[in-house]
Amino acid sequence: MRAPAGSQALLGLAEALWPCASDRWGLSGGVLEGVGAALAAGQGAFSSTEPMWPQGDRYAPPLVFAGLGCARAVARAVEERSGYLQYLPRVVVVEPRAEVALAALARFAQGEGAQAAEALLRAPGVSWFVGPQAMGSLEGWLAERVDDPMAGRVIGLGLPTEAGQAVVRLLGEAHARQQQTLGDRMSTLRQWANSRQRQDAVRARWREGGPLRLLVCTTRYSTYMRHSAQDLVRSMESLGHAARLIVEPDDHTKMTQLHYTRAVVEFEPDGVVLLNYFRPQIGPVLPPYVPVVTWAQDAMGHLFSGGQGLRAGPKDFVAGMLFPELRTRVGVPEERMLAWPNAVSPVKFHRGKAGAGFENLRCDVAMMTRHSERPEAYVRRKMEEVGAHTPAARTLAALEEAVPEAMARAERDRRWLVRLLREVCAQAYQRTAGRQAADAVIESLVFEVAMPLADLHFRQRVARMAARVCERRGWRLHLYGAGWSEHEDLAPHARGELAHGEELRSAYQLAGATIHASVRGLHHQRVAEAAMSGGLPIVYRRFEDIDRARWFQLNAMAGVAKAERETDDGRPVYRIADHEGLMRVAALWGRCGVELGERGMVSPSPYEMGVLRKSPMGRPKLPKDDPAWPLIDIGEVGFATEAELERLIEKSWVGQWRAAWSERIDARIREKFSMDCFARDAIDLVRRSYA
Repeated sequence: MRAPAGSQALLGLAEALWPCASDRWGLSGGVLEGVGAALAAGQGAFSSTEPMWPQGDRYAPPLVFAGLGCARAVARAVEERSGYLQYLPRVVVVEPRAEVALAALARFAQGEGAQAAEALLRAPGVSWFVGPQAMGSLEGWLAERVDDPMAGRVIGLGLPTEAGQAVVRLLGEAHARQQQTLGDRMSTLRQWANSRQRQDAVRARWREGGPLRLLVCTTRYSTYMRHSAQDLVRSMESLGHAARLIVEPDDHTKMTQLHYTRAVVEFEPDGVVLLNYFRPQIGPVLPPYVPVVTWAQDAMGHLFSGGQGLRAGPKDFVAGMLFPELRTRVGVPEERMLAWPNAVSPVKFHRGKAGAGFENLRCDVAMMTRHSERPEAYVRRKMEEVGAHTPAARTLAALEEAVPEAMARAERDRRWLVRLLREVCAQAYQRTAGRQAADAVIESLVFEVAMPLADLHFRQRVARMAARVCERRGWRLHLYGAGWSEHEDLAPHARGELAHGEELRSAYQLAGATIHASVRGLHHQRVAEAAMSGGLPIVYRRFEDIDRARWFQLNAMAGVAKAERETDDGRPVYRIADHEGLMRVAALWGRCGVELGERGMVSPSPYEMGVLRKSPMGRPKLPKDDPAWPLIDIGEVGFATEAELERLIEKSWVGQWRAAWSERIDARIREKFSMDCFARDAIDLVRRSYA
């Protein structure tokens, strides 16, 4: 059959698109001859206005098109898909009739342009099964991806009934195969759980102190965890252990229980590291006799939720950021907790001279942060996630104003922001929901909404401060990270994202100074990375940062140092001049323009005394060093005003001063906070439990 009159343009488009289409579909020859008949047969229709993807699903499963009678429908699915961070759900197109697929693309190109059609063919995460071998290729592809999420929806686009039924049958068989595979692996793991021989073998390897098989589980959908997990594996291997990383293979796949079970059955680990998740949260896929270390790198809400079986078992440990909720709600005892800041690889970040190819990264001051999103846009996005007209959304709307007010109050009244945020979250929930919030709800609001919102406000405020200083003095400010090029004020300073490795290391080294600013505190991988790379980290110094030094010292003295006297409510009062640690804190406070205590005396606040009384041995779990310790003196390398920032940038031009501070900070970090140190200490934490 010939193409209808006037379709020569469509035939020309099909011919022009064929090289790209044949390459993407793995076909050669014999297709163009049938396009005319496919065009004459007419276009498949797709008129549905329903959303292509489930609303609010960060990790939507694949969408399958049975047929390609209407390429516009596939293009719409590609345009409408959204995910979390770089995740993009997969689109699968199955069309055994290659001439029909090419005709559909030609019609799409006639309306949208040939470039749009080629962009659709090359769109990331679109899997094409086109041509006579389509069904066989689909079957093999599904068998290879038995661990991956199955299709969530099948949309018919003109495929003949028999062929359409074949697609559904293959998907059904794949789902059944997946369930059978999971069942077989779970059966194996249950047998292992009951094997005394396996339990004894794992126990013996930990006790003997020899090489271990260690599995590190992470996700590629993170800003930092995927890099730190890779670095941890390298550090474990450098210590003589066999380590394996499990992570999603691409940006269109989400981890399932099958990925975990495959790794466990094939690798048979002696220990597992989970980044920001507890054992129960990934399902019953890890044998109970295998120790699990939860590496808590972020204060994420699900770490504090408790309930739903989220209780620590006898082989569960926590390392990283520690919070009282980990003990009170999850039940992790003190002896199975290790306080650690985010560790940094000493191999990836080193002081070797940056290559000449990175000279474009040289600047007076740099700031590496992804916090470019407008705070109000962040709140709107979170409201959409929970449902725009729900009580939860009203609580989020209330926090939009309450969080900046709490930040101002913390600064004015010299209070810790995180404590004020707990108050405002409880008040916002009470006001919008009409009832008192459970502790777990408040913690979730604080760490999943309020703290991120405060960090957006804070980091952008500091970036604007740096921009004003640099614009006034004619200095170069580089803002690295996604989204800054779209920022209403700071776009002129945007320099895009940096690859985590040599490019990032060189940017640290070639900046006169690198600013770190966060409401979460001074312990951050950016500070460590900058110093270890030969750069100079400088920090925006808040009252809370210097007050942590006081609290850390008082906690260390509790129940050990003799107090001068007690207050009426039983709080110890210490004379600053009698204690070396308090003298150091007082000197730091003085350099920051603040006086420690009153009349030479200092004591815990009533709130802090309550924390001490509730803690085992009268001491809450704190980092092993003052959080400001790696920076040596935040009175010297910290700033709180534009004038102080300006002076610090000028100091960074003095080569000897800059080099001395960079080297001293680097030495402290490598001594106690490198990834090699963390790997050793985390393994020792578990090993001690077998002694």
